[in-house]
Amino acid sequence: MPAILGNIIVIAVLVAAVALAVRSVWKSHKSGGGCNGDCGNCRGCH
Repeated sequence: MPAILGNIIVIAVLVAAVALAVRSVWKSHKSGGGCNGDCGNCRGCH
């Protein structure tokens, strides 16, 4: 049983990390940051 509990804790930590990463990308996208694939309007393209 302790092995299953350990796996559940590790999976929960990974899910939380992915959720925070997705949230960060989403907030950056909503605020106009990042590239949207249109290099004509992107401030970061060279």
